[in-house]
Amino acid sequence: MRAIKYGCYRNSRVFTLPLVSMQSFHRIIGTWANYVDFYIAATEFSRQKLIQGGLPKEKVTVKPNFFLTVPEPNHNFGNYALFLGRLSVEKGIRTLLSSWSQLNGINLKIAGDGALKDEVISAAKNNPSLEFLGFRLNEQCVELLKNSMFMVMPSEWYEGFPMTIREAFACGKPVIASRMGAMAEIITDGENGLLFEPGNHDDLAEKVKWLAEHKESAIQMGKNARQEFESKYTAEKNYEILMNIYEMAKNAGENRNAKR
Repeated sequence: MRAIKYGCYRNSRVFTLPLVSMQSFHRIIGTWANYVDFYIAATEFSRQKLIQGGLPKEKVTVKPNFFLTVPEPNHNFGNYALFLGRLSVEKGIRTLLSSWSQLNGINLKIAGDGALKDEVISAAKNNPSLEFLGFRLNEQCVELLKNSMFMVMPSEWYEGFPMTIREAFACGKPVIASRMGAMAEIITDGENGLLFEPGNHDDLAEKVKWLAEHKESAIQMGKNARQEFESKYTAEKNYEILMNIYEMAKNAGENRNAKR
């Protein structure tokens, strides 16, 4: 009823109604629980949300995203922090800009496009530490990451599995991110990055300042990030996890058919 009330699909109650009806019908007849062998979530956080939503916990497993073209890491300490992503409220852009108004002498490059583009351009004109790059292709983003100090991800909504964190880890760079959802799961505070209170520009500024001033710690976190990437997010590791999931699904399907 809340989905209909707020028009969750395309901001329309009319468009939302058939989706709600479909989901309610299949929940009643048990489609999700009885006719699907396995669900794949990108993180344990997502898995728990799916279970809270009513999926059987024994049928929800975790397989993270991977990076097919693995770049060589660069553990040199660059002269700028980097934001990559959509320029929108939920990505924490206003928190990012507010925090940088307190950070004299720490450069930030912002690559992306979105609804808050004009606000970013205006802030960059008034703050010599900010540089707006606009939209960049993936290959360009990887090069920007490799030459940075660290990446900043101030999202204020839940993320599924942020591709940019995976890419930063692959490049050997730590990440400063909001302490929430998948970000708080992927990033181990003080090991491969730092976490701050979501929406708190003072806390973000403090974490940025600390990491920018502790070069050796940032480099070590970047090395830890690369090790994390190699152990979890390569194509080879992902293939192994996926094949295991397929085998479990096959066995579950055979057991279900045998009971009929």
